[in-house]
Amino acid sequence: MRRLSLSAIAFGLGGLALGSPTGAMVSPGSLTPGVPRSGLTAGPALLGTLAVPIRADRFTDSLRRAHQDASGSPLLQRLIAPVRTLSRARQLAYVQGAVSSSIRWASDATQWGQHDYWASAGETLARGSGDMEDRAIVKMQALRALGFDANGLFLTLARDRVGGPETVLTVRLGEHYYILDDTGGTPFPVEQRHYEFQPIISFGWNGAWLHTRAPLPKPATMSAAATASAQAQARR
Repeated sequence: MRRLSLSAIAFGLGGLALGSPTGAMVSPGSLTPGVPRSGLTAGPALLGTLAVPIRADRFTDSLRRAHQDASGSPLLQRLIAPVRTLSRARQLAYVQGAVSSSIRWASDATQWGQHDYWASAGETLARGSGDMEDRAIVKMQALRALGFDANGLFLTLARDRVGGPETVLTVRLGEHYYILDDTGGTPFPVEQRHYEFQPIISFGWNGAWLHTRAPLPKPATMSAAATASAQAQARR
């Protein structure tokens, strides 16, 4: 996976250096304060963070592919067939393991000749391979096809204190949020890894949200020195 650096200070994150496995620089202008689209009015409240609505224009094409309905794919239907009648918890666990074991890891450069490309679930299933984002997208589409509420499914760019930047599927189930990471391990309640897991941005069907613990200042108020300091941290 490749790293993508953001200007943390522009969003008031207290100097946290942001990174994700996606592949290109994201300018502050492509992540600006905004409002979610109709429907869902609040993002996932993970680990006490504020989910602040943003415009994430940089990700428009990526999210369009991620949200392409894959329920008509015979490959997806075959994937989820064994768990159609099971409980939601067992469906979560099955999809996590099945996608991780059936979709081999391959870089975007190898598959698409691009630095960063979020494939649709149909594209990934057809190739049988993909990277971290691609596998998270297949999990999202699989759960949606199993009847999970689409408004409770989020692609989350995060940082693991040990493993570094990662993209995971966050699932809102009842009053809890569960994380399906790229390890293939058992889905876990987000509180279970409150120290290691740091959510940064979440994307849903009706909006995008930045996770922060402080009110967002206007980028124009940030000094050149503060911006330079944040950029230096992001490159570390």
